[in-house]
Amino acid sequence: MSEEAAAQSVSPAEERFRVLVESISDYAIFILDAEGKIVSWNAGAHRIKGYAAEEIIGQNFSCFFMDQEKSTKPKAQLEEAAAKGRIQVEGWRVRKDGMRFWASVVITAKHDAAGKLIGFAKVTRDLTEQKERETRLHRNEQQFRQLVESVGEYAIYMLDVRGYIATWNSGAERIKQYRAGEIIGQNFSCFYTEADIAAGIPLRNLQDAVQLGQVRAQGLRVRKDGTTFHADVVLTPLRDKAGKLQGFSKVTRDITDQMRSRELEAARMAAEKASEVKDDFLAALSHELRTPLTPALAAASFLAHNASRLPPEFLGEVDTIRRNIQLEACLIDDLLDLTRMVRGKIDLHFSRVDAHEIVRQALSIVQADIDEKRLEMKTELNAKKHHIWADPIRMQQVFWNVINNAVKFTPSGGSIEILTGIDEAGRFALEVTDSGIGLQAEQRKMLFKPFEQGDRTVPRQFGGLGLGLAISKILLDLHDGQIEASSPGRSHGSTFRVTLAVTSGQLAAPALRTEPASPRSLRILLVEDHDDTRRTLSRLLTYFGHQISVADCRKSALLIVDTEEFDVVLSDIGLPDGTGYEVISEAKRKHPVLGVALTGFGSDEDIRRGKEAGFDFHLTKPVDFHELRTVLDRAGT
Repeated sequence: MSEEAAAQSVSPAEERFRVLVESISDYAIFILDAEGKIVSWNAGAHRIKGYAAEEIIGQNFSCFFMDQEKSTKPKAQLEEAAAKGRIQVEGWRVRKDGMRFWASVVITAKHDAAGKLIGFAKVTRDLTEQKERETRLHRNEQQFRQLVESVGEYAIYMLDVRGYIATWNSGAERIKQYRAGEIIGQNFSCFYTEADIAAGIPLRNLQDAVQLGQVRAQGLRVRKDGTTFHADVVLTPLRDKAGKLQGFSKVTRDITDQMRSRELEAARMAAEKASEVKDDFLAALSHELRTPLTPALAAASFLAHNASRLPPEFLGEVDTIRRNIQLEACLIDDLLDLTRMVRGKIDLHFSRVDAHEIVRQALSIVQADIDEKRLEMKTELNAKKHHIWADPIRMQQVFWNVINNAVKFTPSGGSIEILTGIDEAGRFALEVTDSGIGLQAEQRKMLFKPFEQGDRTVPRQFGGLGLGLAISKILLDLHDGQIEASSPGRSHGSTFRVTLAVTSGQLAAPALRTEPASPRSLRILLVEDHDDTRRTLSRLLTYFGHQISVADCRKSALLIVDTEEFDVVLSDIGLPDGTGYEVISEAKRKHPVLGVALTGFGSDEDIRRGKEAGFDFHLTKPVDFHELRTVLDRAGT
C-alpha cells in the first residue's frame, strides 16, 4: 500500500490522536520498533532530548543511555517490557548535548492483531528538578540527622503520639545514660520522678503540648542509674500537612551546673548583702559608741592639760580615764579597720619613710604602759638601711600592734628587746622579743586570724578583740612585707619579726609640728545633736577663748549661718533632720569658712564625701581635745 493510500486509510480519530501526541511538549512520546529503533518523535521528545525528528528517527534508543549502560540496559528493558507488557523505570539519560537528566520512563509493548510484537511505545518525563530537590532534601535530612546525632549537650529524641520513644541521639545517651537499644520503645515517663508520675505530670505535659503548641519546663529528671539532675525540657507536637498529630519532639538539657552556679551566685549575693548589712550595722554601732566617748575624752584631756590645778591624788585617775577612753576608741577602730581591709576598701598613701622613726613613735605611744609595768626595755636600732616605701600611718599601726602585743602579754617586771637590722635578703627587719606568756605550736597557726588570741583564756586575762595581729598581717601583705612569730613554748616568751623591702633615694624632710605663734579667738559654729558632747565642747572651746554658737540640728544651723559669719564650722555629720554635709556646703557658699567634721563615721567613703561637701578636716570621735585644738590653731593664724 502506498503512503497516500495508508494516509487515506487512517481514521479521523486516529489522526486527531496523532496530532495530539506530536503537540505534547512536557513528555517525550515516541515509538520504537521491535529492535529498539526510533520510528516516531514528538515535540516533547525534541524539547527534552534535544534531537530533531530527522536527526533521531531510525537511530537505536540506546543513544539516550550513559556510556557504561548502552551495551546491556536498553536491551534488558525492552525484553522486560515485552515479557511484562509494561515497565516503569527511573534513571539518568543523556541529551544530544551530552548533558544528563533524570528520567521517568514508561515502556509499553505493542502487538498486532495476531499477538506478534511489533514495537514499543515509550513515554519519558524529565524529573531532574524533582530529583535535585529530593537529593537536596535527602542530603539535608542526613545532615540534620547527623547534626542531631552528634549533639552531646542536648538529649534530642522523638516520641510517638502515646509518648513512647522512637529515636535517640548521643546527647540523650550521655545525659540519661541509656543506649538507643535499651530505651527506644519505652515510655518517656521513665525519666520522671515517682512523685511526678504519681501526679500524672508526664501525660499532662503531652496534653499541654498539644493544646498550647509547645511546653517548656524545668524540674528533676531521673537517669538510668536512679540519680536525678536538673533538666530544662522543651516538648513540641509534630503534625503532618493535614494537621494530624504524628508525635512529639523532646529536647532536654542538663542544667545542674547552671542551677548550682545560680545557687552559688545567690549565696554570694546574700553573703555580700549580709556583709553590707553587717558593715552598716558596725558603722552605726561605731557612731553610737564613739559619740558618748567624745565628751568624756575631751573633759579628761582638759583636766590632764590643767593638771596643776588638780589635787595630786587625782592625777593618776584622770590619766587612767583618758587612757581607757583612747583604748576603747582603738578597739572600735580595729573592728572597722578589719571590715574595710577584708572587703578591699582601704586606701594606702605610700611615701618614703624612716622605719626607725616609726618604731620610736610606736614606743612613745606605749611608754606609759611600759612604765606602769616596770618592764626592762632594750632597744637597738642597728639597721644601716631603714627607709621603706610605706603608708606611714598604717605602718605605725603595724609597729604599734607588734610592740603593744609584747607589752600586753609580758608580766610586770619582765623584759622586751626591740632590734632592727638587715636580713640575708637585704630587707629591713624588726624583731620584738618578750619574756611573756609565750606560744604553743598550735596557737601560732591561729595567731594572725581575726578574733583569735591563741587561747580561750587570753581574752579574759588580757582583754582585747584579737584583731591587732590580723590587721597587721593584712597591712603587711599590702606592703609586700611579712610577719612571723616564734616561741620556745608556753611561758618562755615570744619573738615577732617584721620584714619589709628597703628603698633608696632622698628622704623628704618631715613636716615639723610647731605651735602657732599667736592663735587668735575664733568665731565657731558648733553643730552637734548629742547634748553632752555639745555642752562639753562648747564650754572647753569657750574656756580657750573662742566665741561659740551652737546648733543641735541642720535647720537651726542653717538659720544661724544666714545671719552670722564664722571662721570655723565644727559639725557632726549625722543630724536629726539632715546631714553636716548640707550645713558646710551652705556655710561655704555664703562665706569663706574652715570646715571641720567631728563625727563617729570614719570610713574612707565618709571622708571622701566630707571633702566633696566642703569639709577641710575629718576628725573621728572620740577626738583628743589637743588634736582638735591643733586643727583650730591653723584657722587662728
